[in-house]
Amino acid sequence: MDELMLNNDLKVFIEAIKGLVEMDDEVLAQPEAMEAITKHLDENFTGLTVQQSINQIIQNLEMQGSTKEEAKIAMEAMKGVLNELVYGEVTVTGNKKTIIDKVMKATFDIFDKAIEKYHNYAIELPMTVAEGATVPTYAHETDAAADLYAMEDQTIAAMSCGTKLRTGVNIQLPEGWLALIIPRSSIGAKTPLRLSNSVGLIDSGYRGELGVLYDNLTSTPYEVHQGDRIAQLLVMPSYRFKAQVVDTLEDSDRGEGGFGSTGT
Repeated sequence: MDELMLNNDLKVFIEAIKGLVEMDDEVLAQPEAMEAITKHLDENFTGLTVQQSINQIIQNLEMQGSTKEEAKIAMEAMKGVLNELVYGEVTVTGNKKTIIDKVMKATFDIFDKAIEKYHNYAIELPMTVAEGATVPTYAHETDAAADLYAMEDQTIAAMSCGTKLRTGVNIQLPEGWLALIIPRSSIGAKTPLRLSNSVGLIDSGYRGELGVLYDNLTSTPYEVHQGDRIAQLLVMPSYRFKAQVVDTLEDSDRGEGGFGSTGT
């Protein structure tokens, strides 16, 4: 499976375990062998690194639109390939087998736990919640974004821009993830409020409180009450690009057509 060998962290892990498999049995019988093996594993295997790698594979499957059953089949196939890579060429016996079996079981457990959370909760998101604030919640099992709640009563003045509503929530996104603060459709349909920045982008390094900026461009003040749902929080993988400067771009049906190019 390409996903296994193209993932650098997993590739290093696989090579490390294969190196352990290929160690001479006579060497393992020597007193200092266990110390060398322990050092070898400490340097090349951490559950966190493997878990992050497997989570990335899961994210890729999610982005491809794979169902949970399809993803489970793919992950089981990867486990089979990994098992073949480690055990397929060399007969492993004795203490060496005990050690490798333990590491492989821990790895397969990570695969299984990742599948359990597939299309449900992709990550666990550490957060602090101030007194009086509400933990973000999903209204329905199939919702993509969670509701954010006002932490306190507040008045958004008439003809005002950029009033910050507090949520009392700080989050710790994993590296490689982002969060978006987006409007609730009911606010757009039923109130005069509009998000000042249309969408708020939260980077993984940000640890401050999540705030929601609102404009009120009417002549009437608008009251927000503690516990009101004021926005939605969408968490998703973050992909960066590497700029590739070229002389020309490939043609497309649309070409350089911009605003209004497809009609009103």
